[in-house]
Amino acid sequence: MKHFADCHFHAMTMNEPNFPAFLSSLYDSAAGLLSANAATNYIITPQMMKGENFLNALTNTLSAFTRPIGRTFAMMEDDLEGLYTSERKHEYAPILPYIHDGRLHFRTMEAERMLMFPLIMDFSQDQRMLDSIYYTFPSEDKLTPYIEATIEGMHEYYRIRPNGLFEFYPFMGIDPRLHSFQFLKSHLERYINTTHRMHRSHSVPSKPCYGIKIYPPLGFKPWPNDRETLEKHRYLYAFCEDNGVPITTHADDQGFRGISAEEAWACTDPSAWRTVLENYPKLIIDFAHFGKQYAIASRSNVQSIAARLKHHPDSPWFSSIISLMMDFDNVYSDLSFTGANPGFYEDLNAYLSDQPKDKREKLLSRILFGSDFSVNLLKVESYTEYLSIFERSPFTDFEIELIAERNPLRFMGFGEEEKKLPAAPAVC
Repeated sequence: MKHFADCHFHAMTMNEPNFPAFLSSLYDSAAGLLSANAATNYIITPQMMKGENFLNALTNTLSAFTRPIGRTFAMMEDDLEGLYTSERKHEYAPILPYIHDGRLHFRTMEAERMLMFPLIMDFSQDQRMLDSIYYTFPSEDKLTPYIEATIEGMHEYYRIRPNGLFEFYPFMGIDPRLHSFQFLKSHLERYINTTHRMHRSHSVPSKPCYGIKIYPPLGFKPWPNDRETLEKHRYLYAFCEDNGVPITTHADDQGFRGISAEEAWACTDPSAWRTVLENYPKLIIDFAHFGKQYAIASRSNVQSIAARLKHHPDSPWFSSIISLMMDFDNVYSDLSFTGANPGFYEDLNAYLSDQPKDKREKLLSRILFGSDFSVNLLKVESYTEYLSIFERSPFTDFEIELIAERNPLRFMGFGEEEKKLPAAPAVC
Protein backbone atom coordinates (compact mmCIF):
# COMPACT_ATOMS: atom_id res chain seq x y z
CA MET A 1 0.00 0.00 0.00
CA LYS A 2 1.82 3.11 -1.22
CA HIS A 3 -1.06 5.56 -0.85
CA PHE A 4 -3.88 6.26 1.58
CA ALA A 5 -6.59 8.54 0.19
CA ASP A 6 -9.07 10.71 2.04
CA CYS A 7 -11.54 11.39 -0.77
CA HIS A 8 -13.82 13.73 1.17
CA PHE A 9 -12.84 16.40 3.68
CA HIS A 10 -13.18 20.14 4.14
CA ALA A 11 -10.72 22.87 5.04
CA MET A 12 -12.13 26.37 5.34
CA THR A 13 -11.98 29.46 7.48
CA MET A 14 -14.86 31.54 8.81
CA ASN A 15 -14.71 33.60 5.60
CA GLU A 16 -16.07 30.93 3.26
CA PRO A 17 -19.37 29.49 4.57
CA ASN A 18 -22.81 30.77 3.72
CA PHE A 19 -23.87 31.54 7.28
CA PRO A 20 -27.54 32.30 6.50
CA ALA A 21 -27.85 28.74 5.14
CA PHE A 22 -25.92 27.33 8.10
CA LEU A 23 -28.11 29.13 10.64
CA SER A 24 -31.23 28.00 8.79
CA SER A 25 -30.20 24.35 9.04
CA LEU A 26 -29.39 24.73 12.75
CA TYR A 27 -32.71 26.41 13.38
CA ASP A 28 -34.67 23.60 11.76
CA SER A 29 -32.99 21.05 14.01
CA ALA A 30 -32.71 23.02 17.22
CA ALA A 31 -36.27 24.33 17.20
CA GLY A 32 -37.64 20.93 16.34
CA LEU A 33 -39.37 22.17 13.21
CA LEU A 34 -38.95 18.73 11.68
CA SER A 35 -40.81 17.26 14.64
CA ALA A 36 -40.38 13.50 14.73
CA ASN A 37 -38.39 13.56 11.51
CA ALA A 38 -35.12 14.39 13.31
CA ALA A 39 -33.47 11.25 14.60
CA THR A 40 -31.16 11.21 17.61
CA ASN A 41 -28.03 10.69 15.50
CA TYR A 42 -28.64 13.72 13.26
CA ILE A 43 -25.72 16.15 12.92
CA ILE A 44 -27.22 18.52 15.53
CA THR A 45 -30.42 17.78 17.44
CA PRO A 46 -32.22 19.35 20.41
CA GLN A 47 -31.15 16.31 22.47
CA MET A 48 -27.48 16.88 21.61
CA MET A 49 -27.69 20.56 22.49
CA LYS A 50 -28.88 19.67 25.99
CA GLY A 51 -25.87 17.46 26.60
CA GLU A 52 -22.91 18.78 28.59
CA ASN A 53 -20.44 17.67 25.91
CA PHE A 54 -22.11 19.62 23.11
CA LEU A 55 -20.32 22.90 23.84
CA ASN A 56 -16.96 21.12 23.85
CA ALA A 57 -17.73 19.41 20.53
CA LEU A 58 -18.90 22.67 18.96
CA THR A 59 -15.87 24.56 20.28
CA ASN A 60 -13.55 21.82 18.99
CA THR A 61 -15.22 21.98 15.57
CA LEU A 62 -15.03 25.76 15.36
CA SER A 63 -11.36 25.69 16.40
CA ALA A 64 -10.64 23.76 13.20
CA PHE A 65 -12.37 26.49 11.18
CA THR A 66 -10.61 29.48 12.76
CA ARG A 67 -7.10 28.86 11.47
CA PRO A 68 -5.76 29.45 7.94
CA ILE A 69 -6.27 26.55 5.54
CA GLY A 70 -2.58 25.69 5.33
CA ARG A 71 -2.43 25.47 9.12
CA THR A 72 -5.48 23.22 9.11
CA PHE A 73 -3.68 20.83 6.76
CA ALA A 74 -0.67 20.85 9.11
CA MET A 75 -2.95 20.35 12.13
CA MET A 76 -4.47 17.22 10.56
CA GLU A 77 -1.01 15.77 9.96
CA ASP A 78 0.12 16.74 13.47
CA ASP A 79 -2.87 14.83 14.81
CA LEU A 80 -1.86 11.67 12.92
CA GLU A 81 1.68 12.11 14.26
CA GLY A 82 0.39 12.03 17.84
CA LEU A 83 1.04 15.67 18.72
CA TYR A 84 -2.37 16.05 20.39
CA THR A 85 -3.54 14.25 23.49
CA SER A 86 -7.07 13.38 24.55
CA GLU A 87 -8.64 13.42 27.98
CA ARG A 88 -11.18 10.93 26.71
CA LYS A 89 -10.57 7.21 26.96
CA HIS A 90 -11.92 5.53 23.85
CA GLU A 91 -11.45 2.02 22.58
CA TYR A 92 -10.40 3.19 19.13
CA ALA A 93 -7.17 4.92 20.16
CA PRO A 94 -4.21 3.57 18.13
CA ILE A 95 -1.28 2.12 20.06
CA LEU A 96 1.20 4.24 18.09
CA PRO A 97 0.53 7.43 16.12
CA TYR A 98 -0.60 6.62 12.59
CA ILE A 99 2.30 8.57 11.12
CA HIS A 100 5.71 7.52 12.38
CA ASP A 101 9.04 6.70 10.78
CA GLY A 102 8.08 8.81 7.78
CA ARG A 103 5.03 6.73 6.77
CA LEU A 104 1.38 6.22 7.56
CA HIS A 105 0.93 2.87 9.33
CA PHE A 106 -2.58 1.44 9.06
CA ARG A 107 -3.14 -2.12 10.24
CA THR A 108 -0.33 -4.14 8.64
CA MET A 109 0.09 -1.69 5.76
CA GLU A 110 2.35 1.28 5.21
CA ALA A 111 1.63 4.27 2.98
CA GLU A 112 4.32 6.57 1.62
CA ARG A 113 1.85 9.31 0.74
CA MET A 114 -1.59 10.50 1.76
CA LEU A 115 -3.73 11.69 -1.14
CA MET A 116 -6.00 14.42 0.20
CA PHE A 117 -9.07 15.64 -1.70
CA PRO A 118 -10.28 18.88 -0.07
CA LEU A 119 -13.77 19.74 -1.30
CA ILE A 120 -14.23 23.42 -2.07
CA MET A 121 -17.85 24.44 -1.56
CA ASP A 122 -19.54 27.02 -3.77
CA PHE A 123 -21.10 29.32 -1.17
CA SER A 124 -21.96 32.03 -3.70
CA GLN A 125 -25.25 33.61 -2.78
CA ASP A 126 -28.51 33.94 -4.65
CA GLN A 127 -29.63 37.55 -4.89
CA ARG A 128 -33.18 36.49 -3.96
CA MET A 129 -31.92 35.30 -0.56
CA LEU A 130 -29.99 38.51 -0.03
CA ASP A 131 -33.02 40.63 -0.90
CA SER A 132 -34.91 39.12 2.04
CA ILE A 133 -32.56 40.64 4.63
CA TYR A 134 -32.40 44.26 5.80
CA TYR A 135 -28.71 44.95 5.15
CA THR A 136 -28.85 43.63 1.63
CA PHE A 137 -25.86 43.84 -0.70
CA PRO A 138 -25.13 42.78 -4.27
CA SER A 139 -24.72 39.04 -4.81
CA GLU A 140 -21.06 38.08 -4.48
CA ASP A 141 -18.81 35.37 -5.86
CA LYS A 142 -17.64 33.43 -2.81
CA LEU A 143 -16.17 30.61 -4.88
CA THR A 144 -13.10 32.24 -6.43
CA PRO A 145 -11.67 33.58 -3.14
CA TYR A 146 -12.19 30.13 -1.56
CA ILE A 147 -10.30 28.45 -4.42
CA GLU A 148 -7.46 30.95 -4.12
CA ALA A 149 -7.36 30.52 -0.31
CA THR A 150 -7.09 26.74 -0.80
CA ILE A 151 -4.25 27.19 -3.31
CA GLU A 152 -2.45 29.43 -0.83
CA GLY A 153 -3.08 26.84 1.89
CA MET A 154 -1.46 24.12 -0.21
CA HIS A 155 1.55 26.35 -0.89
CA GLU A 156 1.88 27.07 2.84
CA TYR A 157 1.65 23.39 3.78
CA TYR A 158 4.30 22.42 1.24
CA ARG A 159 6.52 25.26 2.51
CA ILE A 160 6.30 24.38 6.20
CA ARG A 161 6.19 20.61 5.63
CA PRO A 162 8.83 19.84 2.97
CA ASN A 163 8.81 16.20 4.08
CA GLY A 164 5.08 15.98 4.82
CA LEU A 165 3.03 13.01 3.63
CA PHE A 166 0.04 14.99 2.33
CA GLU A 167 -0.55 15.64 -1.39
CA PHE A 168 -3.58 17.66 -2.40
CA TYR A 169 -6.07 17.11 -5.22
CA PRO A 170 -8.90 19.60 -4.57
CA PHE A 171 -12.42 19.39 -5.98
CA MET A 172 -13.85 22.70 -7.11
CA GLY A 173 -17.40 23.39 -5.99
CA ILE A 174 -19.66 24.91 -8.61
CA ASP A 175 -23.38 25.68 -8.72
CA PRO A 176 -24.24 26.70 -12.30
CA ARG A 177 -27.53 28.27 -11.14
CA LEU A 178 -25.64 31.06 -9.43
CA HIS A 179 -23.22 31.97 -12.21
CA SER A 180 -23.21 32.99 -15.83
CA PHE A 181 -22.29 30.54 -18.56
CA GLN A 182 -19.06 32.46 -19.10
CA PHE A 183 -18.16 32.20 -15.39
CA LEU A 184 -18.74 28.44 -15.48
CA LYS A 185 -16.71 27.97 -18.65
CA SER A 186 -13.82 30.17 -17.52
CA HIS A 187 -13.53 28.49 -14.11
CA LEU A 188 -13.49 25.01 -15.62
CA GLU A 189 -10.75 26.10 -18.03
CA ARG A 190 -8.79 28.00 -15.41
CA TYR A 191 -8.82 25.60 -12.47
CA ILE A 192 -9.64 22.03 -13.56
CA ASN A 193 -6.69 19.73 -14.23
CA THR A 194 -7.43 17.06 -16.83
CA THR A 195 -3.96 15.48 -17.06
CA HIS A 196 -4.75 12.57 -14.68
CA ARG A 197 -1.19 12.79 -13.45
CA MET A 198 -0.15 12.77 -9.82
CA HIS A 199 2.16 15.50 -8.50
CA ARG A 200 5.12 13.32 -7.44
CA SER A 201 6.50 16.43 -5.72
CA HIS A 202 5.42 19.06 -3.23
CA SER A 203 4.16 21.55 -5.80
CA VAL A 204 0.86 23.08 -6.82
CA PRO A 205 0.12 22.71 -10.55
CA SER A 206 -1.12 25.67 -12.53
CA LYS A 207 -4.54 24.01 -12.71
CA PRO A 208 -4.88 22.77 -9.13
CA CYS A 209 -8.36 21.17 -9.00
CA TYR A 210 -8.92 17.56 -10.07
CA GLY A 211 -12.67 17.17 -9.63
CA ILE A 212 -16.03 18.90 -9.15
CA LYS A 213 -18.01 19.21 -5.92
CA ILE A 214 -21.82 19.46 -6.13
CA TYR A 215 -24.00 20.37 -3.14
CA PRO A 216 -27.74 19.93 -3.83
CA PRO A 217 -29.13 21.05 -0.39
CA LEU A 218 -28.45 24.67 -1.33
CA GLY A 219 -30.90 24.28 -4.22
CA PHE A 220 -28.95 22.52 -6.99
CA LYS A 221 -31.22 20.18 -8.99
CA PRO A 222 -29.33 17.53 -10.99
CA TRP A 223 -31.68 17.92 -13.98
CA PRO A 224 -33.46 21.31 -13.70
CA ASN A 225 -36.62 22.21 -15.57
CA ASP A 226 -35.70 25.61 -16.98
CA ARG A 227 -33.78 25.55 -20.24
CA GLU A 228 -31.10 28.14 -19.39
CA THR A 229 -30.00 26.39 -16.19
CA LEU A 230 -30.17 22.95 -17.79
CA GLU A 231 -27.91 24.21 -20.58
CA LYS A 232 -25.24 25.13 -18.02
CA HIS A 233 -25.66 21.81 -16.21
CA ARG A 234 -25.27 19.89 -19.45
CA TYR A 235 -22.11 21.83 -20.30
CA LEU A 236 -20.67 20.87 -16.90
CA TYR A 237 -21.61 17.19 -17.28
CA ALA A 238 -20.23 17.02 -20.84
CA PHE A 239 -16.97 18.65 -19.74
CA CYS A 240 -16.56 16.13 -16.90
CA GLU A 241 -17.50 13.11 -19.04
CA ASP A 242 -15.27 14.12 -21.96
CA ASN A 243 -12.27 14.75 -19.71
CA GLY A 244 -12.78 12.00 -17.13
CA VAL A 245 -13.19 14.58 -14.36
CA PRO A 246 -14.85 13.03 -11.28
CA ILE A 247 -17.79 14.59 -9.46
CA THR A 248 -18.60 14.26 -5.76
CA THR A 249 -22.16 15.11 -4.76
CA HIS A 250 -23.58 15.38 -1.26
CA ALA A 251 -25.90 12.44 -0.56
CA ASP A 252 -27.26 12.43 2.96
CA ASP A 253 -30.24 14.33 4.36
CA GLN A 254 -28.40 16.71 6.67
CA GLY A 255 -25.89 19.57 6.39
CA PHE A 256 -26.09 23.19 5.22
CA ARG A 257 -29.38 24.09 3.56
CA GLY A 258 -30.50 27.10 1.61
CA ILE A 259 -34.05 25.78 1.05
CA SER A 260 -36.59 23.84 3.08
CA ALA A 261 -35.74 20.34 4.27
CA GLU A 262 -38.27 18.74 1.94
CA GLU A 263 -36.92 20.64 -1.09
CA ALA A 264 -33.32 19.85 -0.11
CA TRP A 265 -34.11 16.14 0.18
CA ALA A 266 -35.77 16.12 -3.25
CA CYS A 267 -32.66 17.74 -4.78
CA THR A 268 -30.26 15.42 -2.92
CA ASP A 269 -32.01 12.09 -3.54
CA PRO A 270 -29.49 9.98 -5.53
CA SER A 271 -32.28 8.71 -7.78
CA ALA A 272 -32.57 12.30 -9.12
CA TRP A 273 -29.22 11.64 -10.87
CA ARG A 274 -30.50 8.72 -12.95
CA THR A 275 -31.57 11.03 -15.79
CA VAL A 276 -28.11 12.63 -15.73
CA LEU A 277 -26.39 9.24 -15.95
CA GLU A 278 -28.71 8.03 -18.71
CA ASN A 279 -27.61 11.06 -20.75
CA TYR A 280 -23.96 10.90 -19.65
CA PRO A 281 -23.36 7.21 -18.88
CA LYS A 282 -19.56 7.54 -18.59
CA LEU A 283 -19.81 10.26 -15.94
CA ILE A 284 -17.66 9.48 -12.89
CA ILE A 285 -19.61 10.33 -9.76
CA ASP A 286 -19.22 9.73 -6.03
CA PHE A 287 -22.38 9.83 -3.92
CA ALA A 288 -21.01 11.01 -0.59
CA HIS A 289 -21.96 9.57 2.81
CA PHE A 290 -23.39 6.42 1.15
CA GLY A 291 -26.87 7.94 1.10
CA LYS A 292 -27.34 7.88 4.87
CA GLN A 293 -30.74 9.26 5.94
CA TYR A 294 -31.38 10.40 9.49
CA ALA A 295 -35.00 11.52 9.19
CA ILE A 296 -37.19 8.90 10.83
CA ALA A 297 -39.97 9.26 8.27
CA SER A 298 -37.61 8.27 5.44
CA ARG A 299 -36.85 4.92 7.10
CA SER A 300 -40.36 3.84 8.10
CA ASN A 301 -41.16 2.00 4.86
CA VAL A 302 -41.26 -1.78 4.48
CA GLN A 303 -37.92 -1.97 2.65
CA SER A 304 -36.11 -0.06 5.41
CA ILE A 305 -37.68 -2.15 8.15
CA ALA A 306 -36.65 -5.35 6.37
CA ALA A 307 -33.08 -4.02 6.01
CA ARG A 308 -32.86 -3.32 9.74
CA LEU A 309 -33.98 -6.85 10.54
CA LYS A 310 -31.04 -8.12 8.47
CA HIS A 311 -28.65 -5.58 10.08
CA HIS A 312 -28.16 -3.90 6.70
CA PRO A 313 -28.07 -0.13 6.01
CA ASP A 314 -31.72 0.93 6.07
CA SER A 315 -31.78 4.18 4.08
CA PRO A 316 -33.74 4.18 0.80
CA TRP A 317 -30.99 6.40 -0.63
CA PHE A 318 -28.45 3.65 0.13
CA SER A 319 -30.54 1.31 -2.02
CA SER A 320 -30.73 3.93 -4.77
CA ILE A 321 -26.93 4.25 -4.83
CA ILE A 322 -26.51 0.47 -4.99
CA SER A 323 -28.90 0.39 -7.94
CA LEU A 324 -26.92 3.12 -9.74
CA MET A 325 -23.65 1.27 -9.06
CA MET A 326 -25.05 -1.85 -10.67
CA ASP A 327 -26.35 0.04 -13.71
CA PHE A 328 -23.46 2.43 -14.40
CA ASP A 329 -19.75 1.64 -14.47
CA ASN A 330 -18.43 4.81 -12.86
CA VAL A 331 -20.71 5.29 -9.85
CA TYR A 332 -18.97 5.31 -6.45
CA SER A 333 -19.88 6.17 -2.87
CA ASP A 334 -17.78 7.31 0.07
CA LEU A 335 -17.76 6.67 3.80
CA SER A 336 -17.41 10.28 4.94
CA PHE A 337 -19.20 11.29 8.16
CA THR A 338 -21.27 8.10 8.10
CA GLY A 339 -18.16 6.25 9.26
CA ALA A 340 -18.24 8.12 12.57
CA ASN A 341 -20.69 5.43 13.64
CA PRO A 342 -18.96 2.01 13.96
CA GLY A 343 -22.33 0.34 13.49
CA PHE A 344 -22.53 1.57 9.90
CA TYR A 345 -19.41 -0.39 8.97
CA GLU A 346 -20.90 -3.49 10.56
CA ASP A 347 -24.17 -3.06 8.65
CA LEU A 348 -22.39 -2.36 5.36
CA ASN A 349 -20.14 -5.38 5.79
CA ALA A 350 -23.16 -7.58 6.61
CA TYR A 351 -24.93 -6.31 3.49
CA LEU A 352 -21.92 -7.01 1.27
CA SER A 353 -21.43 -10.47 2.78
CA ASP A 354 -25.03 -11.37 1.91
CA GLN A 355 -24.61 -10.51 -1.79
CA PRO A 356 -23.65 -12.93 -4.58
CA LYS A 357 -19.91 -13.00 -5.29
CA ASP A 358 -20.05 -10.96 -8.54
CA LYS A 359 -22.22 -8.25 -7.03
CA ARG A 360 -20.13 -8.08 -3.84
CA GLU A 361 -16.91 -7.65 -5.81
CA LYS A 362 -18.44 -4.94 -7.99
CA LEU A 363 -19.71 -3.00 -4.97
CA LEU A 364 -16.43 -3.35 -3.09
CA SER A 365 -14.65 -1.82 -6.09
CA ARG A 366 -16.82 1.33 -5.83
CA ILE A 367 -16.35 2.33 -2.17
CA LEU A 368 -14.07 5.25 -1.23
CA PHE A 369 -12.72 6.28 2.15
CA GLY A 370 -13.58 9.81 3.25
CA SER A 371 -13.65 11.54 6.61
CA ASP A 372 -15.73 14.73 6.22
CA PHE A 373 -13.24 16.50 8.48
CA SER A 374 -13.82 19.11 10.02
CA VAL A 375 -17.61 18.62 10.01
CA ASN A 376 -17.17 15.16 11.53
CA LEU A 377 -15.85 16.74 14.75
CA LEU A 378 -19.47 17.09 15.83
CA LYS A 379 -19.45 13.28 16.09
CA VAL A 380 -15.82 12.33 16.84
CA GLU A 381 -13.11 14.09 18.78
CA SER A 382 -10.37 14.06 16.17
CA TYR A 383 -9.12 13.05 12.74
CA THR A 384 -7.22 10.24 14.46
CA GLU A 385 -10.38 8.89 16.07
CA TYR A 386 -12.20 8.80 12.73
CA LEU A 387 -9.39 6.80 11.13
CA SER A 388 -9.29 4.55 14.20
CA ILE A 389 -12.95 3.64 13.78
CA PHE A 390 -12.27 2.74 10.14
CA GLU A 391 -9.24 0.68 11.17
CA ARG A 392 -11.38 -1.29 13.64
CA SER A 393 -14.10 -1.95 11.03
CA PRO A 394 -14.84 -5.55 9.97
CA PHE A 395 -13.31 -5.07 6.52
CA THR A 396 -10.33 -7.27 5.65
CA ASP A 397 -6.90 -5.76 5.01
CA PHE A 398 -7.40 -6.21 1.28
CA GLU A 399 -10.81 -4.51 1.41
CA ILE A 400 -9.23 -1.62 3.34
CA GLU A 401 -6.63 -1.38 0.58
CA LEU A 402 -9.40 -1.30 -2.03
CA ILE A 403 -11.32 1.44 -0.23
CA ALA A 404 -8.37 3.63 0.70
CA GLU A 405 -6.04 3.15 -2.30
CA ARG A 406 -7.11 1.14 -5.35
CA ASN A 407 -10.61 2.55 -5.74
CA PRO A 408 -9.56 6.21 -5.24
CA LEU A 409 -6.78 5.86 -7.82
CA ARG A 410 -9.26 4.49 -10.36
CA PHE A 411 -11.87 7.13 -9.41
CA MET A 412 -9.32 9.86 -10.11
CA GLY A 413 -8.06 8.27 -13.32
CA PHE A 414 -4.54 7.78 -11.97
CA GLY A 415 -4.22 4.64 -14.07
CA GLU A 416 -0.44 4.29 -14.17
CA GLU A 417 -0.26 4.30 -10.38
CA GLU A 418 -2.95 1.63 -10.17
CA LYS A 419 -1.06 -0.60 -12.62
CA LYS A 420 1.88 -0.68 -10.20
CA LEU A 421 -0.21 -2.21 -7.40
CA PRO A 422 0.18 -5.95 -6.70
CA ALA A 423 -2.45 -8.30 -8.07
CA ALA A 424 -5.62 -8.63 -6.03
CA PRO A 425 -6.10 -11.85 -4.06
CA ALA A 426 -9.09 -14.02 -4.88
CA VAL A 427 -12.25 -12.95 -3.04
CA CYS A 428 -14.17 -15.98 -1.78
